[in-house]
Amino acid sequence: MRSGYSQNTENYPTAPNDNDNSRHLLEVFPDSIPFMIIATAGHVDHGKTSLVRALTGTNTDRLPEEKKRGLTIDLGFAYLKNDSGQNLAFIDVPGHEKFVRNMIAGVGMVDIALVVVAADDGPMPQTLEHIAILQLMSVRNVVALVSKIDLVEPERVKEVENLVSDLLRQAGFENSQLFALASNDQAAVNLLKERVVELAGAQLPRHKRGSFRMAIDRSFILDGSGTVVTGTVVDGAISKGDTVTLASASADHAKSARVRSIHAQNTEAKHAFVGQRCALNVSGELTRPMLQRGDWLVSNADVQCVNFIDVIITPALFVSENRNASAKPTHNTYKLHHWTPAHLHLGTADIPCRIALLDTTELAHGEHALARLICEKPFFAVHGDRFVLRDQSARKTIAGGRVLDPYPPRRGRSKPARLKELKALNAKTSAQALSELVDLQPAGVNLTAFSRKLNLNSTELESITSELGLVVHRAANELWGMKESQSSALKVDLLEVLRQFHAAHPEVLGVDALRLKKLYPLKVDVALLELHLTLLVQDSTIIRNATVYRLCDHEITLSSEDQLQWQRISDSVSVDSLAPPRVAELAKVLDKTVDETHKFLMHCVSHGKLYKVTENRYFLPQTLRKLAHIAVSLSAGDKLTVAAFRDKSGVGRNLVVEILEYFDRCRFTQRIGDTRRTLVAVEDKF
Repeated sequence: MRSGYSQNTENYPTAPNDNDNSRHLLEVFPDSIPFMIIATAGHVDHGKTSLVRALTGTNTDRLPEEKKRGLTIDLGFAYLKNDSGQNLAFIDVPGHEKFVRNMIAGVGMVDIALVVVAADDGPMPQTLEHIAILQLMSVRNVVALVSKIDLVEPERVKEVENLVSDLLRQAGFENSQLFALASNDQAAVNLLKERVVELAGAQLPRHKRGSFRMAIDRSFILDGSGTVVTGTVVDGAISKGDTVTLASASADHAKSARVRSIHAQNTEAKHAFVGQRCALNVSGELTRPMLQRGDWLVSNADVQCVNFIDVIITPALFVSENRNASAKPTHNTYKLHHWTPAHLHLGTADIPCRIALLDTTELAHGEHALARLICEKPFFAVHGDRFVLRDQSARKTIAGGRVLDPYPPRRGRSKPARLKELKALNAKTSAQALSELVDLQPAGVNLTAFSRKLNLNSTELESITSELGLVVHRAANELWGMKESQSSALKVDLLEVLRQFHAAHPEVLGVDALRLKKLYPLKVDVALLELHLTLLVQDSTIIRNATVYRLCDHEITLSSEDQLQWQRISDSVSVDSLAPPRVAELAKVLDKTVDETHKFLMHCVSHGKLYKVTENRYFLPQTLRKLAHIAVSLSAGDKLTVAAFRDKSGVGRNLVVEILEYFDRCRFTQRIGDTRRTLVAVEDKF
């Protein structure tokens, strides 16, 4: 069993509960120490681990197998504090080809990369692959080092320096500084350290946004403390006492735990925030077997794992076919084709997938394309996450890119309207993306879905909508954003649809929301449509009769024959019981067949006299309102279950199930496991 992620895990602290779930951003942590993450990259045995040891005094080969074999298998970590108090976290990533997936996991939050190339070997296949990965993951700065220069002639050193410079230039790192180091040359190491400290001091801090997310790389049990999980904080912040949820496809439901204590950057901390390496001591539902590499810990309990995501993708700069020969700085001629099998590396996950190109059939380096990654098992991602794709045999890196939509629609992935939405999501900022989506979707943008895709917290979402001057509506417990002009146009268009319906069907009193949605010329969510209908009702512009809406000047009554039949059943339907008679019982009262009775009752529904709740039961509006108020009262205490609703209403269990399912269908309630919650006020729905 592994002992921990740092050298001091045997003294892992257990801290008291400082519960504060409201802390999410770095600004609320005045006692935080600035930090930068620095990763080594390069071929095996080119001196990466020795370099980190020379810079920090720490040997990052912590596993017995690593020390035995003399190569880095898993990620190693070391820390250095400069004179200004800034923490520099060094990640020693594996160079051996079989361990590239661990290297990918290590560069997700890297600020500076140290590319190490041995003068005797020169650039090797893993050198090229690591440089390509650094480019695909948008690493900020690269420093190159030619090591072991004391083992070769000066001419060879110059040759390797030129090769390395050419590789970095092709990858877009033209301004990278190059150092040449001999073994045990402490003066050269000190110069390099000065440059690294200088670069770290010039770095802008990471964008401190979103709810907490940590990519899990491993977990273990520590005597006296319990379960410890380690990883890199990708978004937001976490504090001792906060609650975290496991985002994992293997969990049968969202499992949560409390953070008992935190180790961040190799020291005890009250908080951990974006970009930091940390270890969390957790207690609760989460146990070590549940916490697997590739999963995530998040602060937002409303998480969902998916099998496919929409992305923007580009082929890798270098794809080396020969794994043994020295590498040469040549451009990649590899072309990516539709439906190419691959391995997706995102966070610490490694998942087989297929690449479905959406706006082209093949893709060469230097080109970008929209694509859908269809994976063999569910995983968790958010907009903006960087990823790398390796080939089907996981032997070489073939492409990489950025997540655009982690919750895409199943159908219509290549339709022009969908491609426009993805291009909008590829905007530089969240505000710009939302602005473009609002223009593309005049009938409203689902802000709840948008913030979940981008991992925005409520404060950030409010700031963006305010900046754009959007009108925000709450419908069925979801937020919708649109321009004031779009909201006004929606109401005007609804009035016109009603006028056209009345002209085409003068014999019908009104039309329900679902049919109005079908008649409306634009794609609009039924909950948002109902909200605008309610606004029109409140303005006395239209009238609602049970499920149907009509213009104020449109009047129609039941025929005299229908009125007579209504009188015959009204006493039966309006009994004090909250369970109206079945259709078969009403058929006997009317002396009609069941089919004839159904037809008459549906006629009453179209006139706003009844609600059709089940196939066999029709409810008066006042009866359904009584049942809805019962649901509201139970929902307030988180007790809206079938059993509680049955006991309070006195209605039989089978009918209760049907009533609650009807409430779900019309989005008055939302089911969450065995309980439900109400989404809107009774008066706005019934």
